[in-house]
Amino acid sequence: MVVHTDSERVRLSRRLVLEFLASSVDLSLAPSLVPYLRRYGPRPERFGAPVTGGIRQAHLPGHHEPLERARAETVSQPVKIDNDLYVRDYSRCILCYKCVEACGVEAQNTFAIAVAGRGFDARISTEFAVPLTDSACVYCGNCIGVCPTGALMFRSEYEMRQAGTWDEAAQTHTDTICPYCGVGCTLTLHVQDNQIVRVTSPLEHEVGHGHLCIKGRFGWQFVQNRADHERPS
Repeated sequence: MVVHTDSERVRLSRRLVLEFLASSVDLSLAPSLVPYLRRYGPRPERFGAPVTGGIRQAHLPGHHEPLERARAETVSQPVKIDNDLYVRDYSRCILCYKCVEACGVEAQNTFAIAVAGRGFDARISTEFAVPLTDSACVYCGNCIGVCPTGALMFRSEYEMRQAGTWDEAAQTHTDTICPYCGVGCTLTLHVQDNQIVRVTSPLEHEVGHGHLCIKGRFGWQFVQNRADHERPS
């Protein structure tokens, strides 16, 4: 058997997949896709400009408003901010299911989220579409760690991006060991302007393999309050 992985037909198929994705979701925060977008030169505008502004789930979960003119259908929906730790912007979701797997058998075994709906109505959802705070979520944030498009994001990062202060080029990365228990998970601290803005864990680390608990991923705010405790009374 001879398998051709870079023929004109294969390149056309890959270009079409990228065009379908880019015409329906926001890929601006998907750095892993940038090399492929450059290599295959997709033109998503051929399928119409994507709808923005929370069309999906504005009224009922999984339903869309009628299309107008040349707009493309989209999975765009309002940003979900229902907790203090992270936000869910499913206008960026490409349904790769990585978050579902991380929440399930791959890491956490919590099964707080799953794929709901069929066809174009397929979406990532909690059971019965309840708020995250009412679901089985334990806020480990492992779904954030595997999300390739920025659909799941630290709330600190989201708010800084909204304010226009997020600058990855100015951030430093420092590896340390989580102080909360004896497991020994490695934390990578992302620091900007002398403030920790998010925490990740190396995928190749033999202890946690990139996965953390709520304390390791989100429990670093006490470091930011150090100056308050050092003030003289």
